[in-house]
Amino acid sequence: MLAAPIYPNRMTDSLAVVLEHAARTLAGAVLRDYRTFRGFAGSMSQSKNLELTDLRESVARSEPMSNRASVAVGAPCPACNASAVMRHVNVPDHEYALSYVARYAHCRACKTVYQDPMPDESQLGGYYPPSYHSMTDGGWLMRRRRAMRVSRLAKLTGTEPTVVLDYGCGNGSFLVTASRQLSQHRYVGFEYSEEASRQELEGGKVLIVRGQLRHLTDELEGVGKVGVLIMNHVVEHLPDPSAVMRALAPHMAERAIFDGQTPNADSLEHRIFGTRWSGYHAPRHTVVFSRSGLFEFMSRHGYSDIAIRGAFNPAGVAVSLGTLPQRAEGLIVRKGASWFALVAVASALMPIDLISGFPGMINFVGKRRQGL
Repeated sequence: MLAAPIYPNRMTDSLAVVLEHAARTLAGAVLRDYRTFRGFAGSMSQSKNLELTDLRESVARSEPMSNRASVAVGAPCPACNASAVMRHVNVPDHEYALSYVARYAHCRACKTVYQDPMPDESQLGGYYPPSYHSMTDGGWLMRRRRAMRVSRLAKLTGTEPTVVLDYGCGNGSFLVTASRQLSQHRYVGFEYSEEASRQELEGGKVLIVRGQLRHLTDELEGVGKVGVLIMNHVVEHLPDPSAVMRALAPHMAERAIFDGQTPNADSLEHRIFGTRWSGYHAPRHTVVFSRSGLFEFMSRHGYSDIAIRGAFNPAGVAVSLGTLPQRAEGLIVRKGASWFALVAVASALMPIDLISGFPGMINFVGKRRQGL
């Protein structure tokens, strides 16, 4: 039985405030000597000896979350369809140093954040450099995450053969790994591309479709009904997630499973880091759901038995920490000694994130309602 999501109450909210102050202090203390992070040398040419007080000022410059009254009416929230906006914030690219600054609206009703104006798919395609991390096999952390994902998939599917669709599959390495360990299933991966192509791997067990959404739905006609839909750090990249869900609906099996992981907009990490929070991942993240927003979104598209829980993913916190030396846009390289040091610090901070009641990353899963 899938559990309902756990929402904050007054006790967890008070705990989050206490933990927020603790996390700010701890993050500053462990990062006080920036010279240990050799990879930051270029970005710190003017601030190599940044002290704890400077760190606190740096975090403070990032606008914190608040419960201020609505200040505008914006584009409807992709999660809950409300139009009341608490505020807009401008967020530069802290990871790949693009000069573009994205503008995000904060939904007053569900606390989801989304780009306003929303870029289209062709615009988004230009925001992903060839070195984008999901398009490579990555290091030990990426391999560990793939192993965790395969283990999670095994628990979801059991032994009965089904079709597994990984929407936003990157280079397809997860599907290849899964097909070798869970060989009873058929695997389909999709990655948006201006040019359409298809590629069969592992003796035809894995099909990688690149192109527009219509190219995927055409291929699914010959594959069969999808039993498991996975969006692992993908739903937040979609400019119109509802349009994607509607297009996939006719191809979903009865009681199909929708599973994934995504940043959480109502997190303690967001509150601490403000616009430096890794969950923005500007300008590539388009819709960053809150837990209530994600619950509403999944329900509206036919899913029930929804469970939303905190996830262990130190990479997100590591990126947030890596933004602190930056004055505007910046570059964070996810490899080498500097990245390892950031992940180590982030791992030490993860218990605070998980016990706060406001996790920075969330796993979600739901089952398609019968009769749809």
